[in-house]
Amino acid sequence: MSNVTNFTLTEEMVEQFYREGYFYAPGFITQETVDAINAENAEFANAKGDGQWKSKGITNIAKEQGEYPRTTEFLTEPDIVRIFERIVGDQVRLWMGMYAVVAPHGSGLEWHQDNQYTHILGHMFNGFIALDSITQENAGLWLAPGSHLKGRQPNLNAEGAHRRAADPENGMPCKPMLPGDAVFFHRETLHHSK
Repeated sequence: MSNVTNFTLTEEMVEQFYREGYFYAPGFITQETVDAINAENAEFANAKGDGQWKSKGITNIAKEQGEYPRTTEFLTEPDIVRIFERIVGDQVRLWMGMYAVVAPHGSGLEWHQDNQYTHILGHMFNGFIALDSITQENAGLWLAPGSHLKGRQPNLNAEGAHRRAADPENGMPCKPMLPGDAVFFHRETLHHSK
């Protein structure tokens, strides 16, 4: 194992991903990796924002290795890539990394599928990795199991709003997550954050 992850992916997790559209990955990255990523992004995390949800995208790994070496190293680390390849059953390509912060008393995002924003064909998934302790009291993630099986949903977004999809009947909060824990979900799994 690397110093980035001690996580072991099981067949049950992969089966749950395809059946339910998500699975939990406790302890996906080490505390050392969490600390390094947070240290690298501290200036952005602590910069004054609008009091809401803010994010910084990492889309050009080669270019951004100089500014964010530990963050980009984690995203391309061979042991991590092998886990991703087992999930999709093929070679993987990183499309985008994102460091997101919800300010105290800020708001998250309404129900949506990420494939409503950018349409990616074929096998695809997202990883939501906690870099702080996350509960429903501080911007926890919600998922709608099985919603990925319905395909891309109609976009209900009105101009200036963030609402993308109807509230699912089976939406549920993710369990509390410790730093380094992750939940992986299909890009068409409905999700939102508080």
